Amino acid sequence: MKLLVFAHTPPPLHGQSAMVRLLLEGLRGDPELELFHVNARLSRDAADIGRARAGKLGALLGYCRAARQLQRQHAIDALYYVPAPAKRSALVRDWIALGLLRRHFPKLVLHWHANGLGTWLRNDAGTLERNLTQRLLGRADLSLVLAESFRADAAVLAPQRIAVVPCGIPDPGPPPPRPPPPADAPWRVLFLGLGCAEKGLFDTVAAVRRLQEQGRPCVLTVAGAFASPEDAARFRQAIAGAGSTIRHVGLVAGADKHRLLLESDCLCLPTYYGAEGQPLVLLEAMAYDLPIVATRWRAIPDTVPPGLVRFVPPRDPAALASALWETRLAPPPPGAMRTHYLAHFTEARHLAALRSALAELA
Repeated sequence: MKLLVFAHTPPPLHGQSAMVRLLLEGLRGDPELELFHVNARLSRDAADIGRARAGKLGALLGYCRAARQLQRQHAIDALYYVPAPAKRSALVRDWIALGLLRRHFPKLVLHWHANGLGTWLRNDAGTLERNLTQRLLGRADLSLVLAESFRADAAVLAPQRIAVVPCGIPDPGPPPPRPPPPADAPWRVLFLGLGCAEKGLFDTVAAVRRLQEQGRPCVLTVAGAFASPEDAARFRQAIAGAGSTIRHVGLVAGADKHRLLLESDCLCLPTYYGAEGQPLVLLEAMAYDLPIVATRWRAIPDTVPPGLVRFVPPRDPAALASALWETRLAPPPPGAMRTHYLAHFTEARHLAALRSALAELA
């Protein structure tokens, strides 16, 4: 089967672009699958993702022309596309792209890295929005979802088939044992991801500061880009007076990210981000056998090992502070988080599930 991947790879780096890169690298050379790629990158950085901006339309039309040209040259069997979350500006992009491309490809594959569009269409969209989306994205030949709990949302658009394909990441190898920290040693909390309120950044800062005020030794490292200059300014204000106990290290990758995950004691992700799918930071934490404190949001309960993660309500720094300290006092058994990662979320398992779903489409 010939498949055109109409989706962007990093930069900017986030879960969706990372998984598209893994698809291209992991399935290239498969004897049953010939891949073509249009790197349909519209965002300059994290702050630009999902936002309307002059210049994006022209770029999108250029990418559509490139896709049409590849189809004319190679008679491609299927179009692979990553749809928008429940966000109008991003949905307009889908209307334009699929309005120009879908009729030229025999089959359509939608890979839902974000959740919530189906619910929005059913409950909040206007009649024109609902009808246009059903016409252009409805009855896809294959819808790929990240978790079983996402199946109902994808089903609103009545695809012919839905397959659950969890994300996966390369195995960094077993981390060295983490002995319990001495009583007077600070609990090293890591926030890794997009810096904004919806991801839980400011709740994490407030929770750590609460622990510090209670005399409980705790430090916080924040890694990732800010969603906007306003978020960066709010962060600086929130950590005023914290000194070196709360630090922002920016985007990390490679050896720097590896070292940060090894040196941390706990991952904190109290997200309520509207476009959240299956956060790759959870998979990374489990691969490094890190304890996790998170919210019951989107695919998070489907992703982490049952009974080993402390869940907190969104927007509740007091509950978050308590959960972080309880995790210090009673962490998961050594190796339990990593065992769950190895059983479900390795790169090899992800690619095998993806290959199987695409093979049935062919």
